[in-house]
Amino acid sequence: MPEPGRNNHGAAPAGSGSLLVHACCAPCSTVALERLRVQWRLGFFFYGPNIHPAAEYRQRLEEMRRFCNAEGVQLLEGEYRPADWGRAILPWRHLPEGSRRCQECFRLRLRRTAEEARRRNFDAFGVTLTVSRHKNSRLVIETGRQVEAESGVPFVDVDLKKQAGFERSLQLSRQWGFYRQQYCGCSLSRSEGLARRRRRAGA
Repeated sequence: MPEPGRNNHGAAPAGSGSLLVHACCAPCSTVALERLRVQWRLGFFFYGPNIHPAAEYRQRLEEMRRFCNAEGVQLLEGEYRPADWGRAILPWRHLPEGSRRCQECFRLRLRRTAEEARRRNFDAFGVTLTVSRHKNSRLVIETGRQVEAESGVPFVDVDLKKQAGFERSLQLSRQWGFYRQQYCGCSLSRSEGLARRRRRAGA
């Protein structure tokens, strides 16, 4: 029998009780809700100190509020302190997307989610980040397990990208009419994305 919370597939993991899921945005949260609410009493935690600029943060938060209000799902809102993100990734800010820089950003957000889960008496915590085709699910899950080990709060490590999870998020986002961002959220990713688009335009 698999260990509760351990599941590298796209289906809902074995489990029961309450689960606090870190939400990066509404589009990724659609698939998380669809798959995880089958087994868990779900709540979302919107915490994004990495998101830049502030207008982008507000837009993503408003979409999360709209989604959770319509679905009747609890939404907890974390503090918005970009300086916390800046300190967390400072030694690795020169590295490219997908590197240790991103892992430390994951760690910051997952630690805060585990802390909130404990404070609010959730049984476990999880994350929507594995939905995105632009995120390394292995790295996200590895970081979540590390946070579980240090916090003592169980981490539900389902890979939501599997079983066409990303494609399903596109479909659901279109149905909702959600805003879909063009970069992960941080200023570094935004600059790198703009540079790539300029290179393609000049090719």
